[in-house]
Amino acid sequence: MKRFLVMPVLAAVLFTAACGEDGDLMGAGPTGSVRFFNATTGIAGSSGFTANGKFANGSALASGQPAQSCAEVSEGPASFAFGAANTGGTGLSGNALTTLDNQVVTAGGNYTVAAAGSAPSPTLFMLDNNFAGALAANEAAVRFVNLAPATGTALNTFTVLKGVLGQGHTLVQSGIAVGAPSTFNTVTSGSSVYTILKGHETVISGSAATLNLQAGSVNTVAIVPNASGGFQLVNVPRC
Repeated sequence: MKRFLVMPVLAAVLFTAACGEDGDLMGAGPTGSVRFFNATTGIAGSSGFTANGKFANGSALASGQPAQSCAEVSEGPASFAFGAANTGGTGLSGNALTTLDNQVVTAGGNYTVAAAGSAPSPTLFMLDNNFAGALAANEAAVRFVNLAPATGTALNTFTVLKGVLGQGHTLVQSGIAVGAPSTFNTVTSGSSVYTILKGHETVISGSAATLNLQAGSVNTVAIVPNASGGFQLVNVPRC
């Protein structure tokens, strides 16, 4: 098992990233690995996910929390659902709040299924975590995804800069729309400083935008709402 330290410092999360610990949860035969991530707001308690009609063990998650382990989902057509979890964290409480149908899971594939937005109308996204590049011993791969769809009625788009704004920064990607991740970039492992802009406003910077990326890791860093009405970064490693 590998341990990933998720920064920023103001919202540090240490969790164990593992794949397939729960076995083949969704059926027999070849499978793909799926990590679930709850980036929603406005739902009391935990929320959970189903895959092909079956509740995914370990997917009862608080807001801003990725699952510690990955579910194994049978290859082929797949559907997912998301809603409030019951008190035992073993199923959904009532009907799903949203569904994502007509997806395809490939054998050996690696995915993140994320719920974003606010109750009662969140949205599900399925992200392919395939990284075709080669990493040197001191390198990591990282990309960013917008999972903070709206502030009020205004849609959010973000620009990601590598470094500190105005101090030799470089553009990673501009205009990141909800659910559409940037391309993977290869960076030197260890501490990396970023700046996140919404329009022309800096919304995440300094220690809150400093990531500690382990050598050899492939990371999807989500821009999500925080409890104070702003934004934070949460690193969701692939399975």
